[in-house]
Amino acid sequence: MTSQLNLAQTAGVAPTSTSSRSRLRALPSLTGPSAITAVTALLFVFACIFVSGFATANNLRALLLSVSLVGIVAVGLSMVTIVGRMFSLSLSAVVATSAIIFAASLHLGPWPAMLLALAFGAATGLAQGVLVGIARTNPIVTTIAASAIILGIAQLITGGLNVIGAGDASVFATMIFGAIPLEAVVFVVVAGVSAALHRYTTAGRGMALIGLNEKAAAVAGLRAWPRVLGAFLVSGVLAALAGALLASESGQGNLTLGASYGFDAIIAVVVGGISVKGGRGNPLNAAVGAFLVGLLANMLVLMGLSYEDQLIFQGILVLIAVVVTGATTKSVTAGKR
Repeated sequence: MTSQLNLAQTAGVAPTSTSSRSRLRALPSLTGPSAITAVTALLFVFACIFVSGFATANNLRALLLSVSLVGIVAVGLSMVTIVGRMFSLSLSAVVATSAIIFAASLHLGPWPAMLLALAFGAATGLAQGVLVGIARTNPIVTTIAASAIILGIAQLITGGLNVIGAGDASVFATMIFGAIPLEAVVFVVVAGVSAALHRYTTAGRGMALIGLNEKAAAVAGLRAWPRVLGAFLVSGVLAALAGALLASESGQGNLTLGASYGFDAIIAVVVGGISVKGGRGNPLNAAVGAFLVGLLANMLVLMGLSYEDQLIFQGILVLIAVVVTGATTKSVTAGKR
């Protein structure tokens, strides 16, 4: 700044132009994640006023439930994306198989069943993290292969049949204050803790640095593989958590449960403003993206649009988010020069 002022004075240009630009840059801008948050809030208000049946207790409860489960998966996926490994395409398989494991072990009690489901998610996440982080395999190919293996084994064990639990899972299917699903509370806690860890811990900041520039991070002494492994581990655990909570609603599981969760989580991450190249974004952005995607889908259903129309809207939303995120990244980069 001092050199810029000196240059301005030497050239006879008033230094106020530079300070004015600095003040303009300091002003909050509605681009990227902040724009998504604003759009989500406006869309919610619009739906409450103009969409028939939206602001009813039953619909809002169903909206919270669907958004929360997808949001939990999206928060885990965001860490994989932030650390520069794009996406994990095995999350739908992990959700479905975790739901089956939860239902099959429900006779042991709801908490042991939950722990077994989470252990499965941790194991699958750890295995993929080792391959992508240490063996440096392609994350897309690796997670596609993992999905096929997980679903294949689950198919062999269950025979493709519905697994009905022989126990009571109502402890996880309760309503807080008689109105808020427990899943929504879990979602808020998961998003808040993940965002805090990402922002305020060395491990979280290290993930962003590696995703932004892995070579520069290596020069600075940051090893990539522990953080890549950690991102996949957390992603697997949270996908399993979503699967177990989903199964607790009905006490049963099958291979079709949560089939769209992986795709919906990817949309939430992208729409939330997290750069697919890595390094930029926060798990909280994915949570907001999940709410926006769920909100839009709920509105479209109430407005009578078909599933095909919903897919078109989702695709357009993703394209807009990618363009906005790219433009924001360029403006930030230009502003630092």
